Amino acid sequence: MLSTLHHQTESITQMQQTYWRTYHAEAPLARFDSLCRSYKVTSTGVNIHVDAYERPEQDAPVLIFNHGGGGYSRLFIPLAFTLYDRGYTVLCPDQRGQGLSEGDRSDFTLSQFVQNIVDVAHWARARYSGKLFMAGGSLGGGLTYKAAAAGAPVAAIVCHNLYDFGNARDTLAVSRFALLADLPGVASLFASNTRFFAKLLPNLRLPYRLLGRFDKMVDERAVNFYAQWLADPLPIRRISLRYMASTFSTPPAIPLQENKMPILVINQTRDQMVSPAVTKRNYDKLGGPKQYVAIDYGHWAFGAGFEEEWSDIVDRFLQQC
Repeated sequence: MLSTLHHQTESITQMQQTYWRTYHAEAPLARFDSLCRSYKVTSTGVNIHVDAYERPEQDAPVLIFNHGGGGYSRLFIPLAFTLYDRGYTVLCPDQRGQGLSEGDRSDFTLSQFVQNIVDVAHWARARYSGKLFMAGGSLGGGLTYKAAAAGAPVAAIVCHNLYDFGNARDTLAVSRFALLADLPGVASLFASNTRFFAKLLPNLRLPYRLLGRFDKMVDERAVNFYAQWLADPLPIRRISLRYMASTFSTPPAIPLQENKMPILVINQTRDQMVSPAVTKRNYDKLGGPKQYVAIDYGHWAFGAGFEEEWSDIVDRFLQQC
């Protein structure tokens, strides 16, 4: 019995290390194998995995890309190469307990994710001499703003989606309970009840994939992605009640209205996972130098020209910063 369990554990670990390759064609995989280097950055008591696509120019601008709650670094190989080919050193970290990073794979908090990103940014600032920028998509968009507000040493940021997790309304709006978010008092009730039960049962695990509309994570042009993603062992499958409570009570260190960081906000007109109105509402609240671009894609996208269009938009903005 013990040997069987040990064998099963080894098999799962091996799959976790290699499954991501099924998303990509042979050419980008071969380029990844020859060019990408991986590093470990210690943060919140664990080793955070960072994939680095390093330009040969010492003064090349550096862009850190932060994944969302359903993703991890190696889903974004095509995007990383598209930015690399535009002259950027690209860093793709995995947050605590996700992707190839260490940590409990269901128990973490938004504050820990923010600290992971801040620590990677400080590591990057010490390692590279070029101007440092940061971007993120989905949950990673909100985390990118929070990390910048918490002191990540970046010159500008790009938020592909902008959510405020100090606002209970936003937490409901990104979930399957979005229709309840605008009912008077409901978001506050959800938040207070979640925090109450998290004090009693912080380690209780919930099925993460039932809480969001992950079947709408990409638009119809990303053929077969959702089926592949469902079988992927790396994305989050469960979350602790402690984490759930943190999504209702982790406001940014600098409120959106008081922002002074140059920010590009990208919003998706085809988004069926989270209403584009949520990001637009937060953009309208945002202070400081800002730009807004709407694109004709779903919550996220792969192929069909997405990486090139996205990188062009981002590059034009960052060249102004």
